[in-house]
Amino acid sequence: MQRIKMTMRMHPKWTSAVVALAFLATIATILVIWQPWVKITTVNVGAGNIPSETIEKEVGIKPGDYRYQVFFQETFLEQKLKRSNDKISQVKISLTKSTVSIEAGEKINAGFLKKGDQWYQLDSAGNQSKINQVDGQGPVYTGFSSVTRIKKVARAVSSLDKPIRQDIGEIKFVPDTNNSDKLVLSMNDGNTVYASQNTLADKMRYYAGIVAQMSSTGVVDLQYGSYSYPYNGS
Repeated sequence: MQRIKMTMRMHPKWTSAVVALAFLATIATILVIWQPWVKITTVNVGAGNIPSETIEKEVGIKPGDYRYQVFFQETFLEQKLKRSNDKISQVKISLTKSTVSIEAGEKINAGFLKKGDQWYQLDSAGNQSKINQVDGQGPVYTGFSSVTRIKKVARAVSSLDKPIRQDIGEIKFVPDTNNSDKLVLSMNDGNTVYASQNTLADKMRYYAGIVAQMSSTGVVDLQYGSYSYPYNGS
């Protein structure tokens, strides 16, 4: 008995309809993810000593603009900012819901870090760039393993006046039972500073005034106050 093979073919109109629906579903999914109609409500800027207003103006993004002006254009905007401002070494722009975050590293030497046999120079945001050797124009970081901590200390150092910044020879991370964020700064003027990571930027501004009242080199303790004592006594 001969078998009769039956082949079912979809009508061309139905095929076109299925393709159209699939296309529309894809477009709808993209729009839901993209949300081009949503307005940007917040622009967060971290750029060292460069004013936030300057960065916003040079990027061309501000609250009230739309997501489509940033979504998938982050790289373009990063390059645009670097071309507009020669003080910037690196920049990262990200978009989360209605918030734009701009993290720009200023071309300030915040110090040096050695990993293995390789030296790295830190900018104001703590970004690391390979170098052949240090030039002595910034502190050497030792005892650090956390990138987040390095970035926070680099930002603090970058905010200091240049004379104080360049007077720091070394920054050691040496936590103890009394202070889990303890830093020891070896100054080029012969003094040693005890500080805390979270208050380093604020308290180091008083360093010059404290040193001016010291009769000899010694320790300047800025951890839980601001006082000093000579090396040969307390």
